[in-house]
Amino acid sequence: MTYLDTSALVRAWRLKLAPENVTRPHAVAEFYASLTRGLTVPLAGVPTRIQFSPETAAQAARETFAKMKFQELDGRTTLEETGKAAQKNIHGPNIHDWLHAVAADKSGCKEIVTTNEKHFKLVTKLPLKEPSVFFA
Repeated sequence: MTYLDTSALVRAWRLKLAPENVTRPHAVAEFYASLTRGLTVPLAGVPTRIQFSPETAAQAARETFAKMKFQELDGRTTLEETGKAAQKNIHGPNIHDWLHAVAADKSGCKEIVTTNEKHFKLVTKLPLKEPSVFFA
């Protein structure tokens, strides 16, 4: 089993894929937020920010997550893991990566696919893979 974080799922959407892997339900909200906030993509070689409508983002989520398995963390587990993250000095938005890594571990995943290797290295010992390699 392979765990896909939000960045990997955005890449899957851009490739028009509906992967059959594992993620957290929270990744759906992050995915939606990423699309409606805007993505920077190259257009004719020029980095261009494109914002997608809420309807487009919701449809993209339905299509991209259609075959995904979800590993939820209940409230008690999330509180326990937040305490463990504090002991490891995890700061700010890295808590999201920590919780993704916990979900990956709990679901028995052998690797995490992400574009955010820098932050995930701080929160897991699982092997990390770039989406461009995973989806090749």
